[in-house]
Amino acid sequence: MTALGYVHAWEHYKDELQLLDKKLELLYKRRQKLTPDPQTDSFRGMFVSEDEFIRLIGGFGNEEEIDEDEQDVLSMIEQLESAIVSRLAESRKGGAFLPLIYLSSVFGFSTVEERIVMLGLAVELDRKYERIFGFLLDDLTSKTPNISLALQIACPSPEDMRAARTTFSAPDGRLARYVLHPDTLVVSGQTLLSRPLQLDKRIVTFLLDSGELDPKLKPAVEIIYPDDEIPPLLVQEEFQQRLRGFIAEAYEAPAAERKRLAFHLWGNAGAGKKLQVKHLSRSFHKPLLLVDLADVQLHAAVFEDQISIIIREAILHQAILCFTRLEVLYPAEPDLAAQQRLGRFHELLDGYGGMVFLLAGRFNRLSWKPKERLLLEHELAVPDEGGRERLWQTFAQEIGAGSDIDYRVMSGKFRFTPGQIRRALSLARGYSSWQAATAGAGTSGALRSDALYKACYQQVQHKLERKATRIEPRYGFGDVILPPEQKDQLRNACNQVKYRGVVYSDWGFEKKLAYGKGLSMLFAGPPGTGKTMSAQVVAGDLQLELYKVDLSQVISKYIGETEKNLHEIFEEAQLSNAVLFFDETDALFGKRSEVKDSHDKYANIETAYLLQKMEEYQGITVLATNLLNNIDEAFLRRINYVIKFPFPDSEYREKIWQSMFPPAAPLSDDVDFKYLAQRYEIAGGNIKNVVLSSAFLAAESGESIRMQHIIKSIRHELQKSGKILARQEWEDY
Repeated sequence: MTALGYVHAWEHYKDELQLLDKKLELLYKRRQKLTPDPQTDSFRGMFVSEDEFIRLIGGFGNEEEIDEDEQDVLSMIEQLESAIVSRLAESRKGGAFLPLIYLSSVFGFSTVEERIVMLGLAVELDRKYERIFGFLLDDLTSKTPNISLALQIACPSPEDMRAARTTFSAPDGRLARYVLHPDTLVVSGQTLLSRPLQLDKRIVTFLLDSGELDPKLKPAVEIIYPDDEIPPLLVQEEFQQRLRGFIAEAYEAPAAERKRLAFHLWGNAGAGKKLQVKHLSRSFHKPLLLVDLADVQLHAAVFEDQISIIIREAILHQAILCFTRLEVLYPAEPDLAAQQRLGRFHELLDGYGGMVFLLAGRFNRLSWKPKERLLLEHELAVPDEGGRERLWQTFAQEIGAGSDIDYRVMSGKFRFTPGQIRRALSLARGYSSWQAATAGAGTSGALRSDALYKACYQQVQHKLERKATRIEPRYGFGDVILPPEQKDQLRNACNQVKYRGVVYSDWGFEKKLAYGKGLSMLFAGPPGTGKTMSAQVVAGDLQLELYKVDLSQVISKYIGETEKNLHEIFEEAQLSNAVLFFDETDALFGKRSEVKDSHDKYANIETAYLLQKMEEYQGITVLATNLLNNIDEAFLRRINYVIKFPFPDSEYREKIWQSMFPPAAPLSDDVDFKYLAQRYEIAGGNIKNVVLSSAFLAAESGESIRMQHIIKSIRHELQKSGKILARQEWEDY
């Protein structure tokens, strides 16, 4: 008759336990020949008698004589083993999942190792084996077999027993590393053979329960199955196709030429690194094990144990192993412990036979030199303007957010990854609904522009505050008093950001420019002529954050420190899409001088380095100086817009005076703006100080703001610069 395959694991375990019972019976009969009727010996196990000593040193001599009872048991064992083999063969044809056979297959266990695993599982299936093993060990407090007893049961001959000892004596063996409880190998004061044989709890759970993820690994580990729903790839599709083709070709290579693969992918948060790996695992019908290294404990011993458990889980599920936030293992200033931890991490990966992905938010020069594994690297860059515009439109449609917002402009302003765009839109929709509900207009689905920009700012995580000060833009083009030519230049500069997508993407200019796609402006003019105010106008019109760089935190007397500070500023600004405002730039960006000593040499290096960083930066850089002649000509060639702020004449001074007083300010009828503009040649910054000072003088006297308050404030303002008004210039007031 043809054997029937196993329907489920419990049928298989039932037959395995019947086979184990017969092996235990055989062991008992052989021991009985050495110790007849052991139950009559009340002191058995407590001391060694002279007769027992003689029997013990007799070796296996008596056991080699097989009597009729033993032969019957041996025949029954052979029949059971043959039946199990036949049923397993039929089970493979039917596709039944049998955990023990699967475990043996994925870890590459030998027949003896598989028997040892079943022996450790027996006490979990039936408690009678606790008493049986206690009896055989002469110790009823023992609930599991020791290694010596396990070898006697699992190995049919002394030669097999000696060969199988390496399964336990080698700490890096597959059985010891992945299946046995750690106490099996590390118990002080015991010989190897006397140590208890116990399966790891995770292995017991897998053999008895299901293939669910080990709960101890959460929240650091997540498993993605091939049939799980995942978002579509909207960018970097060509990389996905290239990746699949390369891996498929590697799998089809002859076994002798086949290499294990590892991939190092990096890119900004939301670039789609995990999504790429998810699509890849689905295409090869493989589960994906995602490990967040930021949630793994970095203490040396605990870290190694956790990584070992994670690798075991990947083997159990035959999953692609993917580690995220790799930069955690590459601190800026690694100490000895970090180096040792990283080295052990690499050693554990070398012992893993499956595919590995290492994902990071930034590029890390890996110190890993894999053994028999090919390591490939790739950056998932931020999509270009055209790609970002498509993402904005696609995600807006997905969430059903109606809006009049020009997403082409948004793609030019914010160099966002797909994940950042999706999160910004989702968050903006919530803000818009809240604002609509607060205003009593229901919960309209339309996105508000201010809500979207607020959500965009929240996607940016940077540390610019360390060396720069954030300025809240409060001015628009209507507030700044400049000649038409300068205002047109400011508007043109803003339009260069708004229409980046048209020029660089639609018209193909991006392919012609390897770098230098940012916007740089130089504001030159006397103090108080509106340079800082114009920087706020630009940032406000584009609805971008404005950061004023603190030069005291940038310039350093130590060689190399200035460049390091500049690198950090531009690196953080690249993440934030912020407008960088350098005031008094002639102090930092002066003319490159003739090299007469080492100070001149390094000053010129700093200037050249700044030129390089400005060209690489794809955001907006605004430089302000009072002395245009002090700026190196090489800077002027590389700057997109050089806007000269003239000292205001009487016509513009009058407009500035009028614009400085808010509508709510109590202004006396005797205030003569034309007189002030013609009589006093002061810049807009000084006028602002005068207006504010006169307002406080009027508030103190309990009057409206009068000419006498303004003239008195002008006297004080001019005295700061050493100028003194003649009596006839102010005595009328």
